[in-house]
Amino acid sequence: MNTYIFYKSIYDRELNRRKDLDNSINTPITILTLIVGVNSIYIEKSLVANFLKEFGIVEIVYIFLSCSIILSIFFLTKSYNNLFKGFDYRNLALTSEIRKFETIDIPKYNEKVYKCDNISFELELVNRLVSVTDNHIIFNDKRSLDLYKSKTCIIISLIVTGIQIIIITFN
Repeated sequence: MNTYIFYKSIYDRELNRRKDLDNSINTPITILTLIVGVNSIYIEKSLVANFLKEFGIVEIVYIFLSCSIILSIFFLTKSYNNLFKGFDYRNLALTSEIRKFETIDIPKYNEKVYKCDNISFELELVNRLVSVTDNHIIFNDKRSLDLYKSKTCIIISLIVTGIQIIIITFN
């Protein structure tokens, strides 16, 4: 088995996973927009005005729904851009730097050390691929977990919206 090809395939997989995570945010945003829209139809001005005076099951459902929506937005934002901090995805290097390392730095180094201590470009490239890929895996796993949490909150919001519609319909 070629070591370089193996690690390169893992690196490519993580790059594709990153793109997939970027693209997978659209559906949850659409569903959240629909949930907020449907619930805004059912919110009456009198409900808002008398919210604290007549605290009952409808108000509890709205509080629970609001918390679920806020949590979902929080996790979506965290998944997409890490709450405005961004993700520090690492890269291999500029191609000119890689080429210089291969053609100049490695031969110079190998001339100065014993033959048993020589380094090869492929081995160094594989080591760098491993390091960069690990960085990508860590970020992608965090993003994936946050997206999962967001989708869970959206499902809870959908269920609570259904319950809220049933309660309001029967009142």
